[in-house]
Amino acid sequence: MATMDRCPICDVSVRPENLIRHLNDIHPRHPDTPRLLERLRAEPGRIPRRSAGRPIRVRPWHVVLVALLLLGGLGGYYLLQIATVSPALPCIGGEGGGLYHWHTQLNIFSGATKFAIPASIGRSAFCLEPVHTHDSTGLIHIESDVNRLYSIGDFFAVWGKPFGSPSQMLVNGTAIPTPSPTVILYDQESIELHYASFA
Repeated sequence: MATMDRCPICDVSVRPENLIRHLNDIHPRHPDTPRLLERLRAEPGRIPRRSAGRPIRVRPWHVVLVALLLLGGLGGYYLLQIATVSPALPCIGGEGGGLYHWHTQLNIFSGATKFAIPASIGRSAFCLEPVHTHDSTGLIHIESDVNRLYSIGDFFAVWGKPFGSPSQMLVNGTAIPTPSPTVILYDQESIELHYASFA
Protein backbone atom coordinates (compact mmCIF):
# COMPACT_ATOMS: atom_id res chain seq x y z
CA MET A 1 0.00 0.00 0.00
CA ALA A 2 1.28 3.48 -0.92
CA THR A 3 2.46 5.72 1.91
CA MET A 4 0.08 8.49 2.79
CA ASP A 5 0.57 11.90 4.39
CA ARG A 6 -1.76 13.44 6.89
CA CYS A 7 -3.07 16.94 6.44
CA PRO A 8 -1.57 19.03 9.30
CA ILE A 9 -4.83 21.01 9.53
CA CYS A 10 -7.67 18.44 9.28
CA ASP A 11 -5.68 15.18 9.77
CA VAL A 12 -7.14 13.57 6.60
CA SER A 13 -5.01 10.98 4.76
CA VAL A 14 -3.73 12.41 1.48
CA ARG A 15 -1.26 11.12 -1.09
CA PRO A 16 2.07 12.98 -0.84
CA GLU A 17 1.79 14.40 -4.37
CA ASN A 18 -1.74 15.73 -3.62
CA LEU A 19 -1.09 17.41 -0.26
CA ILE A 20 -0.30 20.83 -1.77
CA ARG A 21 -3.45 20.72 -3.88
CA HIS A 22 -5.50 19.62 -0.84
CA LEU A 23 -4.27 22.61 1.19
CA ASN A 24 -5.04 25.01 -1.68
CA ASP A 25 -8.50 23.56 -2.36
CA ILE A 26 -9.76 22.69 1.15
CA HIS A 27 -7.98 25.16 3.45
CA PRO A 28 -7.26 28.27 1.35
CA ARG A 29 -8.20 30.71 4.19
CA HIS A 30 -6.62 28.88 7.10
CA PRO A 31 -3.90 31.07 8.71
CA ASP A 32 -1.31 28.22 8.62
CA THR A 33 -1.82 27.39 4.91
CA PRO A 34 0.74 29.86 3.42
CA ARG A 35 3.48 28.66 5.81
CA LEU A 36 2.68 24.99 5.19
CA LEU A 37 2.63 25.46 1.40
CA GLU A 38 6.00 27.21 1.48
CA ARG A 39 7.53 24.37 3.52
CA LEU A 40 6.01 21.64 1.32
CA ARG A 41 7.15 23.28 -1.92
CA ALA A 42 10.70 23.40 -0.58
CA GLU A 43 10.76 19.62 0.00
CA PRO A 44 12.53 17.80 -2.83
CA GLY A 45 10.27 15.52 -4.86
CA ARG A 46 7.07 16.94 -3.38
CA ILE A 47 6.06 18.67 -6.63
CA PRO A 48 6.03 16.05 -9.39
CA ARG A 49 7.99 16.90 -12.50
CA ARG A 50 5.99 17.21 -15.63
CA SER A 51 6.99 14.47 -17.98
CA ALA A 52 8.01 15.65 -21.39
CA GLY A 53 5.65 14.52 -24.11
CA ARG A 54 6.71 12.15 -26.80
CA PRO A 55 8.86 13.91 -29.37
CA ILE A 56 7.21 14.53 -32.70
CA ARG A 57 8.76 12.42 -35.39
CA VAL A 58 8.53 13.77 -38.91
CA ARG A 59 8.74 11.03 -41.47
CA PRO A 60 9.60 11.66 -45.15
CA TRP A 61 6.08 10.75 -46.26
CA HIS A 62 4.72 13.50 -43.94
CA VAL A 63 6.84 16.08 -45.77
CA VAL A 64 5.75 14.74 -49.16
CA LEU A 65 2.08 14.78 -48.13
CA VAL A 66 2.25 18.38 -46.87
CA ALA A 67 4.11 19.48 -50.02
CA LEU A 68 1.50 17.81 -52.25
CA LEU A 69 -1.35 19.43 -50.33
CA LEU A 70 0.27 22.87 -50.62
CA LEU A 71 1.03 22.46 -54.32
CA GLY A 72 -2.48 21.17 -54.98
CA GLY A 73 -4.03 24.09 -53.14
CA LEU A 74 -1.86 26.67 -54.89
CA GLY A 75 -2.42 25.03 -58.27
CA GLY A 76 -6.18 24.95 -57.74
CA TYR A 77 -6.20 28.60 -56.69
CA TYR A 78 -4.11 29.58 -59.75
CA LEU A 79 -6.36 27.65 -62.15
CA LEU A 80 -9.45 29.16 -60.57
CA GLN A 81 -8.03 32.66 -61.03
CA ILE A 82 -7.24 31.96 -64.69
CA ALA A 83 -10.63 30.37 -65.34
CA THR A 84 -12.60 33.23 -63.77
CA VAL A 85 -10.89 36.02 -65.78
CA SER A 86 -13.06 36.56 -68.84
CA PRO A 87 -11.23 37.30 -72.09
CA ALA A 88 -11.57 40.68 -73.81
CA LEU A 89 -12.49 38.97 -77.11
CA PRO A 90 -14.20 35.62 -77.74
CA CYS A 91 -11.75 32.71 -77.86
CA ILE A 92 -11.00 31.16 -81.24
CA GLY A 93 -11.24 27.47 -82.05
CA GLY A 94 -7.51 26.88 -82.35
CA GLU A 95 -4.15 28.08 -83.60
CA GLY A 96 -4.31 29.35 -87.18
CA GLY A 97 -7.84 30.75 -87.20
CA GLY A 98 -10.60 29.49 -89.47
CA LEU A 99 -10.76 32.47 -91.87
CA TYR A 100 -7.37 34.14 -91.80
CA HIS A 101 -4.03 34.30 -90.00
CA TRP A 102 -2.24 37.64 -90.30
CA HIS A 103 0.78 39.21 -88.63
CA THR A 104 1.38 42.84 -87.71
CA GLN A 105 4.62 44.10 -86.19
CA LEU A 106 4.08 46.46 -83.24
CA ASN A 107 6.85 48.64 -81.84
CA ILE A 108 6.24 50.85 -78.84
CA PHE A 109 8.61 53.56 -77.64
CA SER A 110 8.51 55.06 -74.17
CA GLY A 111 10.48 58.25 -74.61
CA ALA A 112 13.53 57.16 -76.60
CA THR A 113 13.49 53.60 -75.21
CA LYS A 114 11.88 50.71 -77.05
CA PHE A 115 9.31 49.00 -74.84
CA ALA A 116 9.38 45.18 -74.71
CA ILE A 117 5.96 43.77 -75.52
CA PRO A 118 5.42 40.62 -73.42
CA ALA A 119 5.01 37.13 -74.82
CA SER A 120 1.71 35.23 -74.57
CA ILE A 121 -0.62 38.24 -74.49
CA GLY A 122 -4.06 36.79 -75.26
CA ARG A 123 -2.94 33.19 -74.71
CA SER A 124 -3.79 31.02 -71.73
CA ALA A 125 -4.43 27.38 -70.97
CA PHE A 126 -8.16 27.98 -71.46
CA CYS A 127 -8.37 30.53 -74.27
CA LEU A 128 -6.63 31.75 -77.41
CA GLU A 129 -7.88 35.21 -78.29
CA PRO A 130 -7.96 36.36 -81.93
CA VAL A 131 -5.17 38.91 -81.37
CA HIS A 132 -2.23 37.59 -79.38
CA THR A 133 1.54 37.32 -79.15
CA HIS A 134 3.71 34.24 -79.00
CA ASP A 135 7.02 35.84 -78.06
CA SER A 136 8.40 39.23 -77.01
CA THR A 137 9.32 40.43 -80.52
CA GLY A 138 6.15 42.54 -80.81
CA LEU A 139 4.72 40.40 -83.62
CA ILE A 140 0.94 40.36 -83.21
CA HIS A 141 -0.88 37.30 -84.55
CA ILE A 142 -4.36 38.09 -85.85
CA GLU A 143 -6.37 34.90 -86.29
CA SER A 144 -10.10 34.82 -86.81
CA ASP A 145 -12.92 32.31 -86.96
CA VAL A 146 -15.42 35.08 -87.73
CA ASN A 147 -15.64 37.59 -90.55
CA ARG A 148 -14.30 40.54 -88.65
CA LEU A 149 -11.27 42.85 -88.67
CA TYR A 150 -9.41 43.71 -85.47
CA SER A 151 -7.85 47.02 -84.47
CA ILE A 152 -4.85 48.06 -82.42
CA GLY A 153 -7.38 49.04 -79.74
CA ASP A 154 -8.56 45.40 -79.65
CA PHE A 155 -4.98 44.31 -79.01
CA PHE A 156 -4.62 46.81 -76.15
CA ALA A 157 -7.93 45.55 -74.69
CA VAL A 158 -6.64 41.96 -74.79
CA TRP A 159 -3.37 43.15 -73.23
CA GLY A 160 -5.30 44.96 -70.50
CA LYS A 161 -3.55 48.29 -71.08
CA PRO A 162 -5.11 51.60 -72.12
CA PHE A 163 -4.23 52.84 -75.60
CA GLY A 164 -3.79 56.28 -74.09
CA SER A 165 -2.51 59.25 -76.06
CA PRO A 166 0.57 58.43 -78.11
CA SER A 167 2.52 61.46 -79.29
CA GLN A 168 3.12 59.81 -82.66
CA MET A 169 1.74 56.85 -84.64
CA LEU A 170 3.30 55.46 -87.80
CA VAL A 171 1.77 52.76 -90.01
CA ASN A 172 4.32 51.27 -92.43
CA GLY A 173 6.49 54.34 -91.78
CA THR A 174 3.73 56.85 -92.60
CA ALA A 175 2.65 59.17 -89.79
CA ILE A 176 -1.01 59.11 -88.86
CA PRO A 177 -2.09 62.71 -88.10
CA THR A 178 -4.33 61.71 -85.20
CA PRO A 179 -3.22 58.48 -83.44
CA SER A 180 -6.26 56.29 -82.96
CA PRO A 181 -7.03 52.88 -81.45
CA THR A 182 -9.32 52.18 -84.43
CA VAL A 183 -6.40 51.58 -86.83
CA ILE A 184 -6.94 48.09 -88.30
CA LEU A 185 -4.31 45.36 -87.92
CA TYR A 186 -3.58 44.15 -91.47
CA ASP A 187 -1.22 41.42 -92.63
CA GLN A 188 2.45 42.29 -93.11
CA GLU A 189 2.09 45.81 -91.69
CA SER A 190 4.08 47.55 -89.01
CA ILE A 191 2.71 49.96 -86.44
CA GLU A 192 4.94 52.21 -84.38
CA LEU A 193 3.65 54.05 -81.33
CA HIS A 194 5.59 56.75 -79.48
CA TYR A 195 4.61 57.76 -75.94
CA ALA A 196 6.20 60.30 -73.63
CA SER A 197 5.99 57.54 -71.02
CA PHE A 198 4.59 54.03 -71.38
CA ALA A 199 4.47 51.41 -68.68
